[in-house]
Amino acid sequence: MLKSYICVRHTFSGYSMKIPLYRHNYRGGHQIELLQSGEPFFAAVEKIIDEAKHFIHFQTYLIDEDETGIRIIKALIRASQRGIRTYLLLDAYGTKYLSRELVDSIDNSGILFRFFSPTFVTQGFQLSLRLHSKVVIADGETAIVGGMNFADRYHGSPSKKEWLDFAVAVKGPECVQILSILKKNWNKTFISRQERATEIIHIPVYYEDNIRLKILQNNWYRNKMEILRSYRSAIRHAQDRVVIMASYFLPGRLERRLLKNASLRGVDITIVLAAESDAPMFDRATHFLYDFILRNKIRIYEYLPSNLHAKVATIDGKWSTVGSYNLNHVSDYASVEINVGILDEPFARKFEDLMRTIIKNDCREVTFEEYNRRRTWFNRLSGWFAYQMIRLAMRIMYQMTSKKKKT
Repeated sequence: MLKSYICVRHTFSGYSMKIPLYRHNYRGGHQIELLQSGEPFFAAVEKIIDEAKHFIHFQTYLIDEDETGIRIIKALIRASQRGIRTYLLLDAYGTKYLSRELVDSIDNSGILFRFFSPTFVTQGFQLSLRLHSKVVIADGETAIVGGMNFADRYHGSPSKKEWLDFAVAVKGPECVQILSILKKNWNKTFISRQERATEIIHIPVYYEDNIRLKILQNNWYRNKMEILRSYRSAIRHAQDRVVIMASYFLPGRLERRLLKNASLRGVDITIVLAAESDAPMFDRATHFLYDFILRNKIRIYEYLPSNLHAKVATIDGKWSTVGSYNLNHVSDYASVEINVGILDEPFARKFEDLMRTIIKNDCREVTFEEYNRRRTWFNRLSGWFAYQMIRLAMRIMYQMTSKKKKT
């Protein structure tokens, strides 16, 4: 068994390519389906909840008390009332606005329900990690992992385009790892024995599709930085092309250097960002990086129809990643994140084709000429200020989320 790197050799456009997979064994035997925000995603989630026979784990950052959120909560209540052991874990900050009436209805339905970690822990003057992952698993057989929260803005309506995001429905042996992660998130020390999750997948199911993938985590408290390292490794060894869709794009210094070096060796890099973001400060800080990106011959596109909330990438038509992880230090050091890393050429090419169709039909390219037209003195100053403030906030956050040594 290789402990440092697994190198997968492919022949591409007449030359050999190696993809070192940093300390990850990508396992075969999976079936996978790509899901895009909108009704098909929510229908898929509701379907696996309604078809569950034994247990459901549902963990997410945010459920809004709107039509879409209530729809999913009602599905979970139906499952609980028909005897399915149902766990619901919501982030204490992301879902802080649920009404008392809705919380009571969840509690009274028999759902095992709690909020994940208070925002601030007074003992030790420490910030808690946020549960930013979005995962549901039923019976240990089918899991959906992605970046969508459960709210109307991810569903859309005839008059309003849904926020763009993606997820994957996974069947196969890595469901064992998904269940293990969700159980650890749920089983805190204060949980009673009756409430603890004890489910086990005794015999994993392998599928003829034989798609190779790996469940990747970022959890600073548990020394898990797998998603960040998978991005770094994939960009470092990219040979031909990289397509990234990023909702809150603020890569660290090392990630920027890796992108620059990839561009210098001839890799065609495309980054798709939001034309208008729901986080204005992050948006201004990202725009501050446009000069660096464009000077390094990396192409920028902005998604126009609605907010871009996606956190995905494909590299060389071989490797893809889908999940909740943003390329910034908030995801690195302040959030619990889960992505699916997929090493499958047909899936990657199909996904890349979809991304490029979205780029062609729904995006505008930001050229140097257009960027220079935007660069008023006020935009430069506000971008610089936003970038510096976010960097400072991330440094403070890094210190406050670090585990304190016992004295």
